[in-house]
Amino acid sequence: MRVNIIFFGMFSILCSSTLHAAYDAGDLKKLFTDKNQRARIDAARSGVTGTDRQVNKIKLDGYVTRSSGKSVVWVNGQNTLDSNAIGNLRVHQPSKDRDKRVRVSIDGQTRPLKPGETWDKSTGKIIDTQ
Repeated sequence: MRVNIIFFGMFSILCSSTLHAAYDAGDLKKLFTDKNQRARIDAARSGVTGTDRQVNKIKLDGYVTRSSGKSVVWVNGQNTLDSNAIGNLRVHQPSKDRDKRVRVSIDGQTRPLKPGETWDKSTGKIIDTQ
């Protein structure tokens, strides 16, 4: 029995060294991201980009009010989970009254929006996009 264990141990060491010798880092292509790519991915996830593009249409996708009272709002496909700012857009807490609107501010202008509404900043119109 002991001979089998020793033989199996030697066989596994021999096989692993053979596999290790055949390993070439160039064959892996690219398994991980570099530091700059990781920073871009993290910035895109948080909604902050290196160059904040001008936003002309603001769509309130929806919101959820948590049991703690704090709300998470989705605007233009991004959320306010970490911050009330999405790029150069500021999102205020949803109102507690009947109309359930969320005020959004950009470039000194503020508009209340209901979920499913889009504010076209260039024309000033609010349209229902549901």
